[in-house]
Amino acid sequence: MTEDQSVLSYLQSFGVAPSKIHRLFAEGRLTVNHKEPVRSLNQPLKKGDLLTVDTAEHRDFLPDEKKLDILYEDDYLLIVNKPAHILVHPDDKSKRGTLCNIVSFYYQNKGYDYSIKYAHRLDTDTSGILLFAKDMLCAAKLNQLIATHTLKRNYLCFTEGLWQKKCGTIDLPIGMDRHHNQRRRISKTGKKAVTHYEVLKEFGDYSLLKVTLKTGRTHQIRVHMKAMNHPILGDELYGGNLKKAP
Repeated sequence: MTEDQSVLSYLQSFGVAPSKIHRLFAEGRLTVNHKEPVRSLNQPLKKGDLLTVDTAEHRDFLPDEKKLDILYEDDYLLIVNKPAHILVHPDDKSKRGTLCNIVSFYYQNKGYDYSIKYAHRLDTDTSGILLFAKDMLCAAKLNQLIATHTLKRNYLCFTEGLWQKKCGTIDLPIGMDRHHNQRRRISKTGKKAVTHYEVLKEFGDYSLLKVTLKTGRTHQIRVHMKAMNHPILGDELYGGNLKKAP
């Protein structure tokens, strides 16, 4: 502790939801200075006190023995490179073959007792960096960083055609497509979605873009590119022509 405050306010400063804090307290998983159990969430903490939070949880995905491309790891965080054509998580926890299952095997093989907490998601066909928190405090902090845009998410994509405006912002709400349960569409009643883009290079009749998300809607980049009449190259679900892909 660097300043006096209550247990509740201290944990909330990390972005931990009140419901999770109350659960930790109810389960007796909060102690002060390695010995004293927290008796109230309003209990004051003095400068120099050490608040210990027992965040151990059971893994909730079946292990799948496949190679994991680890970019960085410490006691709190695991950062991996997700290959294309693999789901981040299964739609049924009895299934295997997703990145969460591979991480589960890695944790099991290392003897780690961590649950699988991904901070964000990537579409099945998208490759890129994915962050896994090793406990609920780290997960809450990552969620807070993403929500406040302190942690930025940048993507590269190839789109069909040449853009007249080489950089800009797409601010169009996204909702479900009632005619196709796997597809999203621009909808006045949808959720706010904001995408910043910059054309980095042009190749014949297609363009390489750097895209930064302000929001994180399902299929956001794909829907916004289609809305601008520049679908992602090869993205047949949203009007891209697979035959044009280099």
